[in-house]
Amino acid sequence: MRAGCGWAVSPVIMGAVNGHEGASVAFPARWWYPACTTRELGTRPLTTTLMETPLAIFRDRRGGLGALVDRCPHRNYPPSLGRVIPDGVLECGYHGWRFDACGNCVTVPGLLDGQEAAATTRRAVSHAAVERDGIVWVWGEPEVAPTREPFPLPLISGRGAGEVVFRYDLDCSLHAALENALDVPHTAFLHRGIFRGGNPRSITAVRKELSDGVEAQYLGEPVGMGPIRARAESQRTFDHWDRFFLPSIAQIEYAIEGWARVVNTVLHLPLSPYRTRAWFVVRYWSRLPASVVRPAVLLRGKQILRQDARALAAQTSRIRAFGGERYTSTDLDILGNAIWRLLRQAERSESGLTTAAELGGNGDRHPEPVERTVTFNV
Repeated sequence: MRAGCGWAVSPVIMGAVNGHEGASVAFPARWWYPACTTRELGTRPLTTTLMETPLAIFRDRRGGLGALVDRCPHRNYPPSLGRVIPDGVLECGYHGWRFDACGNCVTVPGLLDGQEAAATTRRAVSHAAVERDGIVWVWGEPEVAPTREPFPLPLISGRGAGEVVFRYDLDCSLHAALENALDVPHTAFLHRGIFRGGNPRSITAVRKELSDGVEAQYLGEPVGMGPIRARAESQRTFDHWDRFFLPSIAQIEYAIEGWARVVNTVLHLPLSPYRTRAWFVVRYWSRLPASVVRPAVLLRGKQILRQDARALAAQTSRIRAFGGERYTSTDLDILGNAIWRLLRQAERSESGLTTAAELGGNGDRHPEPVERTVTFNV
């Protein structure tokens, strides 16, 4: 992360995403969001979008990161179409203005001696950026010093450990993507035969609050994949947890003691109110060789993801056609409403709305206790 950029510690307040009444669209700004993976960022600038704001991501000559709003202050040309020159600054491809990782204009070609390039009006708007665990993160609010660290990915190491990472763009809101990733009941229908299926079994979900998140632990879930399950008399069950962490992390963990552990951490980037990019970082350990497990994880993961992507696109299409959501929830919707409440509370607290009354009503359409236990068949 860049130091000494002169960002304010007390940020300018950014409001909620407007114009989406009746839809679960929220964007807490004072958090880290994934921008790309380390592998995706090469020697050329990379362009991405953070809630409808285009960004240009690049490395300076020391390997540090820059994240500038992708609009040159001179004539609004995208600096991402330019190049990173050998001294590590980003050169706009239109008139050659150059910017450092903090957004300072360091060169304006053709200026006469004595005319400095670094005028305030020539600054490019910048976001803090940092690299952790193979992910490039950007701070959601521009021109502000971050107040926390990015989300740490779990460490799974040793013989039999491995990692699979794949990316998918989803036609849905951030909230819809998060709920889908952590929703158990839909898997018995949408993913029947791939993930769940066969005769339903009774399992119990225990939901509890986490720091900046919420978790559901599933008890009594029989070991199996698709229609293949352990015999009814078998006592072997999965250890299974689903977790949400603000602002955009979904995490699914499965384990069989002494045999396997799989943690799928899904990092979401809200590109716009109804489009979300997701990186699925699957880290695993198994008594089987990693060379055997990895292709199976990739195949099953991409099959499930394609089904979810089609379902989310169809859901979004109907929501927009009818002018908003009209949801009816039950006890089986273990995490979706809790995720929305946390997102909305985080967003509204940034605008100074912190009282219970202000966080109720339309700001929190699904008030409910965080601690819950639900038993159901799946």
